[in-house]
Amino acid sequence: MKEKRIVIIGMGTAAAGASAAVNHTNPRAEVTIVEKRNYEMYSPCGMPFALEGKLSFESLKHDFPARGSKTTVYLNTEAVKIDADKKKVVLQNQQGYRTLPYNSLIIATGARPFIPKIGNIDQFIGSHAHTSYTWEDVLRLYKAQNQARRATIIGAGAIGMEFAMAMKKQGLEIRLVKMRRQLFADDLDGDMARHVHEYLATEGIPLLTDSVVEKVEGTHRIEGITIGKETYETDLVVLACGTIPNVEWVKDFGIACNKNGIITNKRMMTNIPGIYAAGDCVETFHALTGKRCRSLLAVPARKQGRVAGINASGGRALYSGTMNTSISVFGDRAVGYTGLTAEEAKKEGYELVMQKIRGHNKPDWYPGCRELIVKLIADRKGKLLGGQAFGEKLAVKNRIDIISAYLSAKGNLRDMVKGELAYCPDIASIPDPLTTAVDFMLRRI
Repeated sequence: MKEKRIVIIGMGTAAAGASAAVNHTNPRAEVTIVEKRNYEMYSPCGMPFALEGKLSFESLKHDFPARGSKTTVYLNTEAVKIDADKKKVVLQNQQGYRTLPYNSLIIATGARPFIPKIGNIDQFIGSHAHTSYTWEDVLRLYKAQNQARRATIIGAGAIGMEFAMAMKKQGLEIRLVKMRRQLFADDLDGDMARHVHEYLATEGIPLLTDSVVEKVEGTHRIEGITIGKETYETDLVVLACGTIPNVEWVKDFGIACNKNGIITNKRMMTNIPGIYAAGDCVETFHALTGKRCRSLLAVPARKQGRVAGINASGGRALYSGTMNTSISVFGDRAVGYTGLTAEEAKKEGYELVMQKIRGHNKPDWYPGCRELIVKLIADRKGKLLGGQAFGEKLAVKNRIDIISAYLSAKGNLRDMVKGELAYCPDIASIPDPLTTAVDFMLRRI
């Protein structure tokens, strides 16, 4: 295979997938990786657990795992210009400017936290109000929480929930505020979200939904937040309000973007031949509907990076889309989801059959038995469309992975009922809640 020069901008999960794919597809390729941080990688999904004190923040940092023999890394360096006609990228660091030629370019610059318009908050960012996206952001929050008694988390998706539980375990009084009608608004059906809401209540974490924080109160420190006519005391604010793709800098160079990020095709190539993109900075598509969307998850990012790396180095690969399969852990519970919610499926025109089962992760006579709630969504012909689960964390992951595997294989309920699930009372119950859900749905079909 022809030797190539490949430049990767960014050093996150998508970049790791891309670099590994390049090494396997074209070992002779010269790879240059550019990262504006002064260290290589860290694990964002581990930050709630570091915040809780389960591990150190330094342990989240690690070396880039996919460096080949012909790989060069530039840290403390930022890409500032792309010349697509001459196939060159301009870098800037403390030593000045450097121009790199490339045959293929992969953009994996991630995203940045979205900060909503809240009165009086700007002066407190980094001291008493903290974003929750980067390692540095969360380390500052970790240090600040030791001086606080009450904390308000704005946003009740995965990050907000995980941070709420982590900070609760550190002894803080926590309040969650959600602008929309329920937590996990884009990922869970309302009935499943209620189970999570009820669990929060048992843990002493109040949740305010349909609530917009208009202003933070205080002069030298935050003393409260204002929602409508109510003011709630707080010492600390955490902004877990989503992200914005890091794409502003590429728009001047002819690369097509929209609000979701850099627009790519199934080869993860942009509108400019030879330039690819992957990860949190791109617009992708849903595997079940084909509709364009964002995906802010590590597994899709790595898969996108892999596809970009294969194609950038001369191979052929297509990205199959995301099903937004995810799990969020808080305490000894977790919530997981994959595929379409009931609302999304109805919008696609499906006539639905749904089943929710309250079961257990183990037999009720076995120590460690915990509730496990599984919900399946299918159409009237038995086509599997999605699944959600709430309960003991390992049991949730196991069921969501099974549902996701059937979705990936375009399976249906009849395929699922033929499958065999392993049983041992230490880790599973019989019949399994997932099997029971499928049985009930097939009777109705």
